[in-house]
Amino acid sequence: MCTEDLPELSDVAIFVTPPSDSIVVLESGHKAQYKLDISTPHKYISQFTISSFDRETGTIEYLDSICNTNKINYIFEYTAPEVETDSLDVKLKFKAFDNNGNEAEVIYPLLIKNRFVSVGEKTGIVLYNPHIGMPDALSLEDVSQTFVLATSPDSLSADIYVVADEHFNEIAWKSKTKTKFIRNNTFNYVSATAASINSVYQSSVREDQIENIQINDIILVGHDNTAEGVFQVKNIIKSNEYGNVACMQLSYKGIKH
Repeated sequence: MCTEDLPELSDVAIFVTPPSDSIVVLESGHKAQYKLDISTPHKYISQFTISSFDRETGTIEYLDSICNTNKINYIFEYTAPEVETDSLDVKLKFKAFDNNGNEAEVIYPLLIKNRFVSVGEKTGIVLYNPHIGMPDALSLEDVSQTFVLATSPDSLSADIYVVADEHFNEIAWKSKTKTKFIRNNTFNYVSATAASINSVYQSSVREDQIENIQINDIILVGHDNTAEGVFQVKNIIKSNEYGNVACMQLSYKGIKH
């Protein structure tokens, strides 16, 4: 019988969902779930293992299972470890053997980010009184690229825009993107980390806008349940006869997702 057109069957097949098309980035303490489908055309899968390797802890064994079936469905939940450095490369390994000693292996690359590392700061951010036609809005994608809400083609991407009276006495922030705001002036802005920003954001009541903004206000921002960063109001300047233009000067520490 001619068999040259028949497909070849793998001795052991491991299918993992989601697929490992690119490096998965996880913050320490966060979880990722993997669905394993393992099969063999032979008698049975005799063993399958799950392990990881990284330069700090070496090899960690999560599962070493003796089996006697030709098909296995298994869900594995991985918890990203706390790391000492800014980040850590981890290789997650799924391996299976059949009754004939054949084996298959799938390796998933992971990048673990240290959630306690201080986040970078951007300073010199300026938002102006919206009555004078100067930049009064920004997107959290790049807080340094401010724009005029009324005339910019990017107006619908304004995560934050200024609302104020003509004299710049009553100042508020609103959003075109449903950004959420939390004013917390006891938050430690100087030592802010991704973990501390997330913790306060998750445990606080979020508002659709912030009113009566003052110098030294600390305002956390995010989208839905996801924290994005924290602003500090460094200064508020009023227009006057000396040439000062009404504006607010800000600094920002953002979380990289």
